[in-house]
Amino acid sequence: MGKRKTKSDWLKESDEWDKKSMEQILAESQPTDIRFIDARPKKAISIRLNEDMINEGKRAAKDLGLGYQTLFRMWLIEGLREHRRRELSEPRRRFRTSAQNPSGAPAATRR
Repeated sequence: MGKRKTKSDWLKESDEWDKKSMEQILAESQPTDIRFIDARPKKAISIRLNEDMINEGKRAAKDLGLGYQTLFRMWLIEGLREHRRRELSEPRRRFRTSAQNPSGAPAATRR
């Protein structure tokens, strides 16, 4: 293991980088593959989908260069964001119209 850098070392290195132009930095750099990992833990769930929907999702994921489960997760996230956006922009309704009887009172619940 190497020596741990001090604040002074970091400042010297920072000054060296500041002297270089972006063109110089890019010319001296080597390309590399970087993968960003979402480190937040995920919980596995089961969801029943018909085979056609899964196959369509797999085709869409392949077209985008993604795994199909990743794409389905992205679609769920987008749907939740849209739901939150609509929920914040529309006035809150305590009951749905379909759950009310003609008098406007909430329908009785079954037991």
